[in-house]
Amino acid sequence: MSLLRRPRRSRSFPIMVAAGGMAGLLAACSVASEESGNSRPGSCTTPGVSPTQIQLGAAIDDTGPGAATFGAFRSGVDARLGVANQAGGVNGRAVVYDWEDARSDPALNQKAVEHLIETKNTSFGIMQGSIVALGSADYTAERDIPVIGIGFDSSWNSHENMFSWTYYLSDGPATSTWGEFVKSQGGTRAALIGLSMNEASLQYQRQLTASLASAGVQVVYTSSTAGATSFGRLAEEMKNAGVDTIAGSVTPDVAAQLLPAVHAAGLAPKVVLLPSGYDSRLLQELGPQLAGSVIYLDFAPFELNLPVHQLLRSSMAKYAPETQPSAQQSVIYGWLAADLFLRGLEAAGECPSRESFISALRGIHDYDADGLLPVKIDLAKNKGQLSACYEFVRVSLDGSSFIPLSPSVRCGTRLH
Repeated sequence: MSLLRRPRRSRSFPIMVAAGGMAGLLAACSVASEESGNSRPGSCTTPGVSPTQIQLGAAIDDTGPGAATFGAFRSGVDARLGVANQAGGVNGRAVVYDWEDARSDPALNQKAVEHLIETKNTSFGIMQGSIVALGSADYTAERDIPVIGIGFDSSWNSHENMFSWTYYLSDGPATSTWGEFVKSQGGTRAALIGLSMNEASLQYQRQLTASLASAGVQVVYTSSTAGATSFGRLAEEMKNAGVDTIAGSVTPDVAAQLLPAVHAAGLAPKVVLLPSGYDSRLLQELGPQLAGSVIYLDFAPFELNLPVHQLLRSSMAKYAPETQPSAQQSVIYGWLAADLFLRGLEAAGECPSRESFISALRGIHDYDADGLLPVKIDLAKNKGQLSACYEFVRVSLDGSSFIPLSPSVRCGTRLH
C-alpha cells in the first residue's frame, strides 16, 4: 500500500485573526493565575508556552508496521490546527508542533518523545500517532506531560495523563456491540483470526469472544495468520468447522488474501467483520477482494457528509492539499488528536500548565469532536473502557465504495 510522505519539519499556522470558532482558551499555569484568573499570556512559564505560541510534539510511526495505520496522521493534525490558528489560535497564541518518527518501536517511541520534550523546542504535550505509545508512557506520566492519541495498548488504561476518544484493549468489561451486530446479520458460528498470538492480540480476542457470546454467537475456530503458507488450508478448516462469521484482528492486506481463499473453498460467510481498512485508497488496490466486508469505526464515516466532514475536507484542501484522497482513517486520527488537545486548552483557562490541562480535560463530560464521534464521551470515565457505540460501513459488492449501514451507529451495553 502506498503511503504519503512529507519532510520532517515543524508545523505552524501563525495567521492570527479574531479568536472564535473551535479554538479556545488556555489553561492556568501559575499559582497567581489560578487564583486570580487574570494572568496575561506573557506571564506563562510552562515549558512549550510562549507569549505567541504553544509548542506541541508528535511521535508518529512514519516507518515500520504502524506506518500503515498513521500514513496521513500529520495531514489531519495540520488541517485541524490550521482551522484553529486561522480563527486566532488559542488566546492569541498559534498552536504549532514538531514531530519525530517513532518507527513502530517502543524504545524508539520513548527516544522520540524525549527529544521532543527535552531538546526539540520543548513541547508542552505529545500527540501519539503510534501503535507503541507504551514505550514512553511511564516517562510522560512521571512528568505529568499530557498525551493524546489512539488507545492501542494497555498503557493508555492506567496513566492519568494519557487521553483517547477510543480504547482498543480494556482491563474492564467487554461490550455487547460486536456480538449484537453479528447476530443481527445472521451470524451464529464465528472464526476468530489473528495476525499473531501475542498478548495484545489475545486480549482483543478475549474481548471479542465475550461480546459474541453475549449475543449467543459461538466461537468455533481460532487461528493465526502469522507465518501462514496456505490461506486455502485456513479456509478449508473454517468450512469444516461450519463457520458463518469471520472476525478478529485481521488487517485489510491479510483479509484480501484470506477472503478469496474462503470463497474458493465454497464458504459464503454471512458476516466478515474487520477492525480496520476504512481508506478509499485501499478500495483502489484491494476493493474487489474485500467486497461485502464490514468495518466498524470509532468515528462517523465521510459518506454521511456531516458538517464536520465538510469542514475537514475543505481544511485538508487548504492546509494539507498534498494528501489525496482526504477521506482516510489516519487523517481522522490526526484531526481528532489535535482537536482534543485544543478542547483541553479551551477548558483549562488562559495560561496553561500541564497539570491544569490534565485536570481540565478530565472534567469534560460531553466530547464528540463536533459530531465526528458516534456519541458524546465522558473523559472522566472513558479511560480504559471499550466503546459501546460504533459506526458500521460495508464494502460494496463491486468493491468500489463504502456504504454506511442503516442505522450506521450501533450501541450495545457493557458486560459484567
